[in-house]
Amino acid sequence: MTDTKLPVGKDLLFVGGDLSGIQKFLYNIPSKMAAVSLKGRSQYLDDLIKNVQKRIVNHPEVAKHYTQEVYSSGGKFYLIASDTSEVRDAIGAEKRKIESEIWKEHHGQLSINISFVPFSFNSDETVNVANENHAKLGKLWQEVNRQFSILKNQKFKDVIDSQYEDFFEPIPVDEKTHICAITGIESSDCVKMGNDNGEEDLYVLPSVMKQIELGKALRKEQGFKTFEEYADNTKLGVLRMDVDGLGKVFIEGFPTFREYTRFSNTLSEFFNHKLPTLQSKPEYHDYLNIIYAGGDDMFVVGRWDKVIDFAYETRNAFINHVQKDKVSISGGISIVDPKFPISKAAQLSGEAESAAKEFREGEKNAFNLFGQSLSWDREFDYVRDFKKDMVDLCNTAQMPKSILHKLMVWADMKRRGEKKYIWHMAYYLARFRSNKSERVKQFCNRLNQELLISPTSNRNIELLAIAARWAELLLKNNNH
Repeated sequence: MTDTKLPVGKDLLFVGGDLSGIQKFLYNIPSKMAAVSLKGRSQYLDDLIKNVQKRIVNHPEVAKHYTQEVYSSGGKFYLIASDTSEVRDAIGAEKRKIESEIWKEHHGQLSINISFVPFSFNSDETVNVANENHAKLGKLWQEVNRQFSILKNQKFKDVIDSQYEDFFEPIPVDEKTHICAITGIESSDCVKMGNDNGEEDLYVLPSVMKQIELGKALRKEQGFKTFEEYADNTKLGVLRMDVDGLGKVFIEGFPTFREYTRFSNTLSEFFNHKLPTLQSKPEYHDYLNIIYAGGDDMFVVGRWDKVIDFAYETRNAFINHVQKDKVSISGGISIVDPKFPISKAAQLSGEAESAAKEFREGEKNAFNLFGQSLSWDREFDYVRDFKKDMVDLCNTAQMPKSILHKLMVWADMKRRGEKKYIWHMAYYLARFRSNKSERVKQFCNRLNQELLISPTSNRNIELLAIAARWAELLLKNNNH
């Protein structure tokens, strides 16, 4: 959106587009060629939503009138157009064409919702919309997203009306019919993939072949590795992060369109430029890959310990870049064997991300690590610092690793409501510190201080158990 001064009093349309099914489409792939397929799919989705917006804006009946882009990223776009019968008809006609094309291309895996809300703009930066005069600008987002909710319950309505046989009739099976090796969809349109390994021929849908070719081109350009190579002989970290309550931020509104534009540009700058710059740092470049980043979320795969550090730096960079109250980012990570199915790992990290967003009854601004959610503000640094000390003491002060396991055992006892863990801790720490170096004794004193002051009400044992699990995994793989 370049011109932030809207024409006062003119009949306008607030047009929204929402690509539905992105998460399932992006992650539901087999492990074979996973790195190339995921990267290609990510780019494919980005190109798809941009093309949808471009087709609407460039339609002859729309282009000859006033239009402005408001926001475009992460499978969504919002724009402003003149409200005329010709523009409405053009948007409706293009919508039906696009819906039909997406149905034929993806057989229901993806769908597009396109809707518009009539409004007029007032000189005091308010709008007249939905029988409400001088409403805040956020009312536009509220109304168009309300329409999206309705449309999502009427998927492919126009396709069913116009192409009933294609939608419901069985697919004829002949010698040209194959099952797509990536999507599992049966189609006579499948094409043969090149196979240099002497294995059985594989067939994929044309859209899947396009995604694979995109992924191969990106691999050649960017030089990214396979997931097993990124794991670097240890575990693979699969990270998902998402901006907290972005929809609410837009609906609650900004006082002016200029501020909407500034905020949208800030988000785009972060995901499109700041994040790749962070990933290019030497400590990350060869160890992880940003599979997808845009709109309000991101998906990263790489060596597990590097991915955790990257999540931490991403969160801090996001807060510093956005600098807006009540705008935070939450995330979750699954740590798996590099040959673990990537679709399942993505599901697990998605569940971890959701758990972080439910942290303390929806407080959000959290990170889920080893199945436990931590506050970014109050707890992650505490865990991170203790992890560093534990690794250092085990490596340089001969501190036995058994204490790490004990911390995890005590945390489990507390979670089960077994208060005897308090006496176990006091007794064990008193014996453990004997005949140890001064540094280990000081560490035991710190644990006494952290764990045995109001032990039933504080959360330190849970946090220290996370630090211990983190340290244990680092020590096990000699990746500290």
